[in-house]
Amino acid sequence: MKIVVAGEIAGDQPTVRGIKVAAKHIFDDDAPDGLNFRMVRSDFLASEETYTTPRHHHVFQQVRWAEVGTLNYAPGQDLHEGDVGYFPKAAYYGPQAKDSGVSVAVQFGLNGECQYGGDRKKDRVVAMERLKAKGTSENGVFTDIDPETGETRVRDSVQAIDEEQYEAATGKRFTFPEPCYDAAIVMHPGAFSYHDVAAGVEVKPLGQFFDHPGPNGDARLSMIRLSDNGVYGLSADRAQIAWTKSAGLTIDGTAYPEMTFLYSPRGESVRLSVIANVEVNLLEFPRPD
Repeated sequence: MKIVVAGEIAGDQPTVRGIKVAAKHIFDDDAPDGLNFRMVRSDFLASEETYTTPRHHHVFQQVRWAEVGTLNYAPGQDLHEGDVGYFPKAAYYGPQAKDSGVSVAVQFGLNGECQYGGDRKKDRVVAMERLKAKGTSENGVFTDIDPETGETRVRDSVQAIDEEQYEAATGKRFTFPEPCYDAAIVMHPGAFSYHDVAAGVEVKPLGQFFDHPGPNGDARLSMIRLSDNGVYGLSADRAQIAWTKSAGLTIDGTAYPEMTFLYSPRGESVRLSVIANVEVNLLEFPRPD
């Protein structure tokens, strides 16, 4: 189990796309069962310039939570404060322009789909250096020559690094699957209803998304509301991330302040309780088996 109290977000950090963003790393893992992920909290209000990206897609999945303000993800399409967005594997979105709002984002996949976590950080640095010798990056777009066709190709910079990193690590050509979902799915949690599951415990399911095959291949999003002496157990069946905007969450008997984030790897059990009424956001990761 890992616990992070987010606190103040650090000053502008350079991104792969050449734009500085005020960001704080929360968690990442390259788990033994094949789960790869990273979680980042970004403050676009505090950044010096608008964060922009071209229209693009990823082979991994994403969840975004609009903690504060409005987060743009495509022309005329935004996550408003409190909204949760699910960005499916291989589905296009953008171009996006973010100059306001605070975002919590989780990028995840199975068996190397998400090139983050553990020692993959070092692989990413190597991949970036290799790309510099092959082409140029400008305004979030990487241009080079496709070694198989000899033709000029233009890709999102992040996609180019993901592909370079994956191919160097596996010796296989990076390919995109057909998307199971056509576009990002936006959830308005305030419009959903809680239901009682135990004394002092209410659950609000938001969605299950099946970007992977098998009975455990779904990613699950929900909210938990705890009050009085309510106790909610995170099972050992799946890796999970939980976080809360308010103070009062108690994890295995220890109380934590506002903006507390918890990562419970697969194989661990965690008990959540409260010293005050608290809402908890919960992401349950897919399993490869």
